[in-house]
Amino acid sequence: MATQQYRLHIFDGDYEVLHKRTHIAYLDLNLPNYESALDRHLWALTRDARAANEPMDAPRMEVRDAAGTVVRNWTGS
Repeated sequence: MATQQYRLHIFDGDYEVLHKRTHIAYLDLNLPNYESALDRHLWALTRDARAANEPMDAPRMEVRDAAGTVVRNWTGS
């Protein structure tokens, strides 16, 4: 599978934070190292949310394809 565009949504538990911003990542989810890329995105978005004074007790990220379907629910590796 080739690299595709995904939209990232960051959550604190069930509450979406930074929902007014668009976060795009280009990933190949079939490569063995995609987990480290998702970890870096989760870390960066969690840092941005904390800087925006959003609560981040349980950070979680949804990776969605172009149709809006959740392809990964990521809490870190």
